[in-house]
Amino acid sequence: MTVTAHRKALVFCVDRAEHPFALFAAHGAARSSPDRDFDILICSLDPLDIPPALAQLGIRNAVLPLKPALEQANLPVKWLPLIAYLRLWLPDHFADRYDRLLYADADTGITTPLLSRFLETDLGPHPLGAVVDKAQWIRPNTPIHDFADRGIDSTRFFNSGVLLIDTARWRARDMLARMLAAKDANPNFHFHDQSLLNIALRGSFAELSPYWNWQWPQRFARFTRQKAPGIVHFTSRPKPWHAHETPTTYAPEVIAAYQEFLEAHDLPGKFTVARPGGLRPGPARQIAVFADHYVSLPMLNRLFARFPDPLRAII
Repeated sequence: MTVTAHRKALVFCVDRAEHPFALFAAHGAARSSPDRDFDILICSLDPLDIPPALAQLGIRNAVLPLKPALEQANLPVKWLPLIAYLRLWLPDHFADRYDRLLYADADTGITTPLLSRFLETDLGPHPLGAVVDKAQWIRPNTPIHDFADRGIDSTRFFNSGVLLIDTARWRARDMLARMLAAKDANPNFHFHDQSLLNIALRGSFAELSPYWNWQWPQRFARFTRQKAPGIVHFTSRPKPWHAHETPTTYAPEVIAAYQEFLEAHDLPGKFTVARPGGLRPGPARQIAVFADHYVSLPMLNRLFARFPDPLRAII
């Protein structure tokens, strides 16, 4: 595939452990947008291999010389590796190359053909667009997580697994410096980069449709199939690639897609046991999931109804 000078990019930030799953998401994006006008980059601190078949689709590894900067920032590492913070450096690093960046976590599945148009979504005056965290899908008017701890009077706390970033506005707001200052002022926060972003912005972001970061694919697998969101975010554990060893409620076709992809490209994480559809929970759990779906259905429909057009943000 010929590489052209695009001004937009879909980017992932991974180490070697998450690399196979970022490739899965990147592959889905490439297949869904064959005539795209954006680049697809697997960003890392060390070189990572791109299987030839995926390189032919235009998926590239961008090795960023930012390891010293991340290490010097003295960022707290809990259950995620240091690479989780790399997304905070991307807008400054790529500011002269890209006007818009769409960051996505490695544990996403991307099937939408709308990515090119989505990358140009009107964000108003905001440096980024994001989807509110799933905890606020149930409690939309209650400050949560770091906001509750700090007494911040804001009720919009977003999930950082998918971020649509305007690089010029990001730099104009001096976002990286603001986040590092927030870390120095109070290093006790819940969710790595997600906390720093939310603390710095305090609700000042363009709110995107859950179509772009659907965070409940296991709890509401039936609803997920019905709504067919463009980016599915496998936020909880177990992940779909664990389904051969741990019972899950993910849709069988999702599990099969991971199994076939990892096997086809001979990637780490290949299923050790071939179980079509993966392990399923027992009858009691399945009945509970079924009941949860129908009890929660009005709330889920209201959530999507706020965004009749997924390409329009609330600004």
